[in-house]
Amino acid sequence: MTWMRGRPNPPLDPPFKHVIDEYKHGAQQITCTCGWRGSSATSGIEPSEWQRHLREFRVPDRPKA
Repeated sequence: MTWMRGRPNPPLDPPFKHVIDEYKHGAQQITCTCGWRGSSATSGIEPSEWQRHLREFRVPDRPKA
């Protein structure tokens, strides 16, 4: 099973959100909107490649007024 958005990606200027652009279920393969590809599989102890990717590019929350 493959999931893909039905429209082209808009041009992205940093910072942008890293979200799943394509997911291949059987292979647990993710393609991010930034072009990164990796696995969503986890052993339960270590974070998945996808979780590490998200942490690497996490933008701090804005302070609430």
